[in-house]
Amino acid sequence: MFPWPNHPPFNTPLARMPGISASLTRYLAQRGYHAFGDFLTIIPNGYQDRRESRPLSEAKDGEALFFKATVAERELLSSKKGARYLKARVEDLSGRGAVGFLFFFHVLPYFQKLLAPGRTVAVYGTAVFPPYPSQSGGRRYPGAPTFTHPEVTALRPSWDGEDDGEEALRGIWPVYGPMKGLSPSKHLAFARHALEGADGAPPLFPPSLLAKWNLKDPTELIRIVHAPPNLPGRLPRPRESRAFRSLVLLEMALWRTLILLAKEKRQETALPRPPEREPLKERFLASLPFSLSAEQARVLETLSQSLALPFPQNALLQGEVGSGKTAVISALLFQAAGQGRQGALIAPTELLARQHFAFLRDRAQNLGVNIAFLAGSVPAAEKKKVIANLASGAVSLAVGTQALFFPKVIFRDLALAVIDEQHRFGVSQRLLLREKNPLADVVSLSATPIPRSLAQALYGDMDIVSLKGTLPGRATAQTLLFGPAQKEEAYALFVSLLAKGERGFLISPRVGEEDGDGEDGDGLGPAPPEEDGAPSPRGPSLSQMEKTLARHGPDLRVGVIHGRQENALRSATMDAFRAGDLDALLSTTIVEVGVDIPEANVMMVEGAENMGLAQLHQLRGRVGRGGGAATLILLAHGEPTPFAVSRFEALQSGADGYALSELDLKLRGPGEELGFRQSGWPKFSFVKLPRDLQYLDKARALAQELLSDRASFPPALWEALSALSQSLSSAALGI
Repeated sequence: MFPWPNHPPFNTPLARMPGISASLTRYLAQRGYHAFGDFLTIIPNGYQDRRESRPLSEAKDGEALFFKATVAERELLSSKKGARYLKARVEDLSGRGAVGFLFFFHVLPYFQKLLAPGRTVAVYGTAVFPPYPSQSGGRRYPGAPTFTHPEVTALRPSWDGEDDGEEALRGIWPVYGPMKGLSPSKHLAFARHALEGADGAPPLFPPSLLAKWNLKDPTELIRIVHAPPNLPGRLPRPRESRAFRSLVLLEMALWRTLILLAKEKRQETALPRPPEREPLKERFLASLPFSLSAEQARVLETLSQSLALPFPQNALLQGEVGSGKTAVISALLFQAAGQGRQGALIAPTELLARQHFAFLRDRAQNLGVNIAFLAGSVPAAEKKKVIANLASGAVSLAVGTQALFFPKVIFRDLALAVIDEQHRFGVSQRLLLREKNPLADVVSLSATPIPRSLAQALYGDMDIVSLKGTLPGRATAQTLLFGPAQKEEAYALFVSLLAKGERGFLISPRVGEEDGDGEDGDGLGPAPPEEDGAPSPRGPSLSQMEKTLARHGPDLRVGVIHGRQENALRSATMDAFRAGDLDALLSTTIVEVGVDIPEANVMMVEGAENMGLAQLHQLRGRVGRGGGAATLILLAHGEPTPFAVSRFEALQSGADGYALSELDLKLRGPGEELGFRQSGWPKFSFVKLPRDLQYLDKARALAQELLSDRASFPPALWEALSALSQSLSSAALGI
């Protein structure tokens, strides 16, 4: 994400690279590599140590060696299976009489020509000592090393000590991983070409600041990573080198600088805060059949104070399943309505949006507040009416899906936008929301608690408010584990619990097609017909599970929902389950968030070994919401790996969402669940989270120093940072 200086070679388009094809240029562009500077962010996997050639007699088993030798003989042979291969015997030039054998299984005509007897060659490869004596032509060479597909270069004849070409092969050579259409040798050639002229590039960071921190400029560091200086000493792996670690620190410092600039920009806006015309927040709270917990009251007061500040707010409210976020955020929405302004609540699925609407509708009507629902399934005439009422201000609260993002939806005076499960929305969608009113406050909700260190790295522009614990009366479900051989036993337990009068969820990992299940779809239409073919590694489909459940509990009343159903059918099924007309709800993970059925106390999840820890914890939060004893049955479809078992054991321990999020971070990294790839910020080139959180404190300090001395910024950097922070401020990181 470095804004490389506007100077060759960094800004030169890859299409100008000598020898690069149009197809390779397109392939690299699809992966974010457009210019030479982008290409240089592809770090070598390792280095070849060719700083000096050593005698073949010093070869050690399993170690790489760079040596000079003469080809004594070579021959084409066949394996027992008929495969052709080339074997060459080479003799050391050190005068110690050592020999070695080179084996090649591909490109045989080329190597047969290269390894002509009598030719002097330079060889780099890993030595392997076979457990039996090597032999060739009837002669035995006990302990002779072998090299499979080493790198071989023909050397020129030399007279009187003249250079035979070996000098050009010495040094530290980077080794690049395979890429489609780009061999390691061609990658090396391209990287060397891209590095030409890098020494003359202007600095990216202020030289005085870098000197104070004992750092080099990124333009120099990237050159060192690709072409380390030929100095003595142990050769580190590229990502363990000081140069690479410095790039990580500087990239994270640049990230923090952008965050600070974006926050400064937001806080420059003077925003009048009208007083409440009516105390709707207080009246809403008084209308609830319960009192807010002390933790809920604390968080509500924190957010209320934040939303009273004279500039647009951008907050992230995180709290695990059952912590009571809905009541808190509803109070803030009624506060906006009490100011004579408008509030909006957006959910990623219509199922969740309708549940929010049902909670708010009755209370809004009792308080005299006009509320409307908008989603893709809303009839055209009603949709047109809702849009007109939002534009005129006749509707104070809007609840819906991504339909609220559409350009034709205009708010008269949007004061507060609440985005539930914010990481499920893309950057472009969140930008459309920001266009409704650039001065609106935005509060994003996340039921996946984020470790504080990671939250600071990812969402540094946001005020992060955490709602700890769960509401009184909600106990963590007992978690039971069943392997694939215990499937019948697991189903029998699930049915027996329902027979006692419980209601339960049965979760399938897929609808029926391998190419996408549409769990989060919104009116995508009916699911395709099920095809009972070979078993899926992900687990059984809905129809397969329905048959198994019918075999164990033929009298059970079972409803089925998934993301590809018509919304009307899905909503009717949910209503029937909520009303007690169904014993079990067979579903995909569409019920993972927001579904609130207090009477449901049992859940069984098939294919649980393929689900993440945070997702399983979210699913577990769907049961026991009414205070009853709850049970979660995790059924593995295949034999769980130690990795999966560690997740299961963590759930069995009953740990809360924050403890589980820390563990999930260690096990899986931030991943998609935290919205990292959709955060709206540039892709890191060198930083990898959570591995590099260790640099966060230094990066923050460096960023503060960087901003405190803006006059020393190289002009190109300041222009790039200003433009980038402006666009990122619009994306607002978390929304």
